[in-house]
Amino acid sequence: MLETALAARKKTPAADFSLAIINVVFLLLFFFLLAGSVVQRAELEIAPPFTKNLPLERLPRPLIAVSAENVLYLDGVETTLEELQSRIDNQNPTATDTFSELYILAEGSLAAKQFLITVDALRQNGLPIRIVTIRDRKTGQ
Repeated sequence: MLETALAARKKTPAADFSLAIINVVFLLLFFFLLAGSVVQRAELEIAPPFTKNLPLERLPRPLIAVSAENVLYLDGVETTLEELQSRIDNQNPTATDTFSELYILAEGSLAAKQFLITVDALRQNGLPIRIVTIRDRKTGQ
């Protein structure tokens, strides 16, 4: 009997709340995934502006158009990449037709790799480059 009286008391295990906390965190995560959205719903309801008949003469200048065959046109006149770079490098700062930034309009079927090569070559001149796009409402492209 004495041995049982002196025997160490059994420790009751401490409650482990980690599983309950993980469950609550997952429930909150699922709730916010289902109930919330990163994009505001009002943004999805707004139709972006669209110009139905944009005259090409109203596009920004100097406009560098790149055809699907990788032919360059500067404001409608066919040119080469070397001629274009030379004209940009040798421009007179006092002239009225100086380039402060370049606008590029590429045909939709132009290969992306070729377009990036052209843009990278023009970027070496240090001028800002803007990509111009025209969306055709009928085809959605």
